[in-house]
Amino acid sequence: MLPSDQSEVQKIVKKSGSSFYWGMKVLPSSQMRAMFSIYAYCRTVDDIADDIKDKKLRQRLLTEWENKINKIFKKKVFESALERELKISIEKFDLKKNDFLSIIKGMKMDSDNTIVFPSKKKLNQYCDRVAVAVGYLSIRIFGLTDSAKEYALYLGRAFQLTNIVRDFGEDLDRGRCYISKDYLEKYSIRKDMNVLVKSPSLQKLLQDVLEDAETYFNKAKRETLKLDKNKILAPELMKLFYYKIFKKMYAKNISIQEKVRLSVWDKLIILLNFFVRKIGY
Repeated sequence: MLPSDQSEVQKIVKKSGSSFYWGMKVLPSSQMRAMFSIYAYCRTVDDIADDIKDKKLRQRLLTEWENKINKIFKKKVFESALERELKISIEKFDLKKNDFLSIIKGMKMDSDNTIVFPSKKKLNQYCDRVAVAVGYLSIRIFGLTDSAKEYALYLGRAFQLTNIVRDFGEDLDRGRCYISKDYLEKYSIRKDMNVLVKSPSLQKLLQDVLEDAETYFNKAKRETLKLDKNKILAPELMKLFYYKIFKKMYAKNISIQEKVRLSVWDKLIILLNFFVRKIGY
């Protein structure tokens, strides 16, 4: 039986239904516990940014989490199971406060001013805050050094660009569009969401975003040659799940009404292939 704090945090992770869950499950228990706390933290602040409609309340709740992170690093009293689990992870793996705060800064980019057609620079900044910062926390938990930061950078951007295409329709419903204006300019599309959705070049544009994601996937793959394979088993499994989502969209006509998902069969095949490969390590 898990202690109550661990159990509470694990519930948040399992409820999300994320494929990352299986990547975390292959880790030794102490690393898995830490990764669960990181993922639950990300899920919690992401839900605030996505689901709280009132802007002032959204901003207040995100600021409260900034304050909670600062308190954890000052070793003050903790009110929730997630805060207590984060404290354990931070102390055990020497996690950095700036990475936690960077994630909230990314959420605030959404919360303070809805992101619509950002510049490539702003898009990269957003990806680095909401995805790459998670990678920087993760590599410490996996026992990797700062030499793995390039790997975390490339993988984080690949994942987030894949997310942007996969969630394109959902984001439009929220009044957001993370597609950079640079992509629109290539096809002479006006910066208007209704115009974009009706554009005959929409599918080509989405494929351009996926081309950039593939570039980052390939760069991350090259970085793995420099790293201890036994220490990147979890992120490599996570990558297999994300790459399958990517392949379901790449060079295909993408429905913006129906979000691409992995079937149970997809997940089983990925897990089977992964464990066959693991035996060969």
